[in-house]
Amino acid sequence: MAYLGLIVDDVVVNKFELNNGVLTIGRAPDNDVQIQDNSVSSFHAQILHEEDEYLEDQNHYEIEDLKSTNSTRVNGVKIEKQKLNNGDLIEIGYSKFRFVDKTQTNLDRTAVILPD
Repeated sequence: MAYLGLIVDDVVVNKFELNNGVLTIGRAPDNDVQIQDNSVSSFHAQILHEEDEYLEDQNHYEIEDLKSTNSTRVNGVKIEKQKLNNGDLIEIGYSKFRFVDKTQTNLDRTAVILPD
């Protein structure tokens, strides 16, 4: 099962499971992950989960910045929308999260396109 691990001093101090279709992150109490930090927008980002329609037991996760004031970063790069891979570091305000999905296989790296 995939989760976001909240990191403090290089230690995961809290886990947020990603088993629903959408997980919202922000300062407002209506979010699934609430961050009490003025650098975080009320509705800062969301993570979308969908099952692969072709491969059984394969899931895809994508993070989307919700036009936040201070942006969302994945592995140090500002993003608007990006696919998540196991081990990605997500920065929202001063908070850091590690995306973990140990069942994920990166089929993009192993694909071979054969010539006609």
